[in-house]
Amino acid sequence: MFLLTGITAFSQVGIGTTDPQSTLDVNGTLRVSGIKSSFQDVEAVRIVGLDEDGNFVEVEVDENLILENNQLRALNNRFKFGTVPTLNTTIVNNINLIIWPGEPNDDKTVIKIYNLLGDFDLHGIFPGQDGQRIYLYPQDGRIRIIKNSLLALPGHEIDGSGMAMVLQYGLIELMYDATRGKWVIMEY
Repeated sequence: MFLLTGITAFSQVGIGTTDPQSTLDVNGTLRVSGIKSSFQDVEAVRIVGLDEDGNFVEVEVDENLILENNQLRALNNRFKFGTVPTLNTTIVNNINLIIWPGEPNDDKTVIKIYNLLGDFDLHGIFPGQDGQRIYLYPQDGRIRIIKNSLLALPGHEIDGSGMAMVLQYGLIELMYDATRGKWVIMEY
């Protein structure tokens, strides 16, 4: 009698199938009724989806998405700070912002740049990924960006003519255009 009770407690139920593969295995459409109609009655804490076998699985939510008050919303106004090794020069030909996947600043949006000598001229930046956007944020002086400089390696150029000046604690937004192999100034 005890053995039969144990088997019943761990049985699987199949609806539309004679060979259930889970505790509840439904072969067919699923309809749920009797769900509470007021969002105030129950708070969602997880998002679920279906895998290729039809199993319900929890969906991992990235840190820029928040499930709150039964609404999923994106945070697009959060920036992460990165830094590069401190500079000690007045001319930087090709700065490596270490922003590729696996590098220290791969998920950083704002790159703080420190220079022991304060102001410096920037002639080029190592290539980014196509469409990658970053902000340069000088901490110790001004950055004078020399556009289409002959001192920049191919693929490292900053597009435009003339120069742009970024004051200390100011920001300049750049996007990498891989087709052209150039950083494009978006806003400053």
